[in-house]
Amino acid sequence: MAWQLARMRRWAGGAALVLASATILAFLLVRPPSPLAAADRLFDAVAFRLFAPPEPADPRVVILAITPETLAAFPYVAPIDRGFLAGLIDTLAGAGAAAVGLDVLFDRPTEPEKDAALRQALARPDIPVVAITVAPETDLPPEQRRFLEGFLAMRRTALANLGRDRFDDMVRTHVPVHPATGQLSLPASLAAVVGMTVPTAPFPILWRPAGTLPVYPAEAAALLPPHWLAGRVVLVGSMIPGIDEHRTLASAFGRPSFGVEIHAAVLAQMLEGRAVPPGPCPGCVATLAAATLGTALGGMLAGAAAAAALTLTVLLIPAAALAAVAAGLPGVSVAAPVLACLLAGALARIWRGHGERRDRRTLRVLFSRFVSEPVVAQILAQRELFLAGGRPVPQQLTATVLFCDVAGFTSLCERLPPAPLVAWLDRYIEAMVAVVAAHEGVVLRFVGDGILAVFGAPVPRHDAPGIATDARNAVRCGLGMEAEMDRLNAAWREAGLPAAGLRVGIHTGPLVAGSFGSGTHMEFCLLGDTANVAARLEQLGKQQATGPCGCTILVGGPTWERLGKGFAGRPVGEIALRGRQAAISVWRVDRAAQAQAEAEAATLPLPRCSPASPGRAG
Repeated sequence: MAWQLARMRRWAGGAALVLASATILAFLLVRPPSPLAAADRLFDAVAFRLFAPPEPADPRVVILAITPETLAAFPYVAPIDRGFLAGLIDTLAGAGAAAVGLDVLFDRPTEPEKDAALRQALARPDIPVVAITVAPETDLPPEQRRFLEGFLAMRRTALANLGRDRFDDMVRTHVPVHPATGQLSLPASLAAVVGMTVPTAPFPILWRPAGTLPVYPAEAAALLPPHWLAGRVVLVGSMIPGIDEHRTLASAFGRPSFGVEIHAAVLAQMLEGRAVPPGPCPGCVATLAAATLGTALGGMLAGAAAAAALTLTVLLIPAAALAAVAAGLPGVSVAAPVLACLLAGALARIWRGHGERRDRRTLRVLFSRFVSEPVVAQILAQRELFLAGGRPVPQQLTATVLFCDVAGFTSLCERLPPAPLVAWLDRYIEAMVAVVAAHEGVVLRFVGDGILAVFGAPVPRHDAPGIATDARNAVRCGLGMEAEMDRLNAAWREAGLPAAGLRVGIHTGPLVAGSFGSGTHMEFCLLGDTANVAARLEQLGKQQATGPCGCTILVGGPTWERLGKGFAGRPVGEIALRGRQAAISVWRVDRAAQAQAEAEAATLPLPRCSPASPGRAG
């Protein structure tokens, strides 16, 4: 149906708006320098420190560390003795190393003979040696840059620059190719010389716990068994405290990482084929999934249940992230998914609450205060079927309509002044509305002293037992109105006010229920022959009245057939009601008719061959 498609489109549009808003807000709120960004990075560090599993060292990468003990053998500390470095390259070539990376910057001259020896070692044909240089944007004095470029001319070079996070200065991502010059980084250049495919896009560094890569003192290289170095890529660099130190995830809550350690870790990642650039939006999938879950929870649950479900989800997201770290998977931002889940849940609740308030306003406009609490609860529980876009959905249903009118109200108006008349009518209407509500009916309209009520709407029943229950409730309501009118008449007589009679018409059948108008002028209406028949039955009651203060309750045949046992009445006959060509069977079920039916049943002779069968009179 068109209204169902429209409702689905509204729900889909609202959910998409909540998802998009929550996801975008979450990403914006966790961007540096937000405190949430700092909290997210702290969580990453704690997770890595406590849950990162130990990983075996990559057997293809070795670090030869230049330490204070290495420098103690030389007459000067800086620059590092280049004769020693030349001899180190010769030793590695003799041991069969696959390649050598020198993480040492040669930006100043030293002893000419030693400088010449190192330049010659850098050009050895039997082992590829890569020396570091710096990117154009690096702050280096011009004379030092000129010497560096001249010293490494015609030699293999690579960039030693490390990408740092501008927010916390931590190294998290590696840039294998300089975006302006196209020059490779030191790990990328070493991977290329040993035949690996070098990634061209930046990628996140997958850190290993500190100490997983083998590190040997540079001065002990000649003493190492040759097979410890054969076939390995050897990185030589400073591991002197205070020099070339960087903050990394691997060094969280511990000593900083040295530059040569970072290069070695990145090289190992490349050699293992794990240097994978991230997607277009790292963490988007997790954040969108969390926002989707938050939208579902906030849209389906309310109150304490929604709060409990969102709280549990928020706790499960970090737990899942910790489990991923423990399994050796790449870490994912936790702050953005948690925030997206909470924001989506809150926005969904606001959205749903707005719809609920709109629906309640619609119910108040349509039914005012004349709906019983059970019916209100039923309407609210099924409002997705009953309301669409803030107004009732037109629908076909089978219901029971009750018309009620005061007999002799015109003469009563002539006998009473305006104020007592209004007070009399107010008391009557208040009492009758209470009777309708007590029998799960809905008062739709007042026309002077007339009351229109329906049983089985606005929330329809489509099963035969439910429709029969509505018919019985309507007849019981009519009998209740008769009893209430007796009490009102007794009270009015005591007060010296006139008494009155009552006419009730009840009929069951198909109807079209819906609303007309808009805003505060919206009205719930019933269309169809069933409502007209109920009104004609009420008017027919004038011909069946037994006295000025009596009560006449007439029901149509479809209603009578659904009453079952427990109701007594007498047939009025097949009546052609005004405005209808086909006759309809009519029954009278008020107290006078019940008494007459019971009296007639008592005079009938009992059958002689079988016991009396229980059943209703009439």
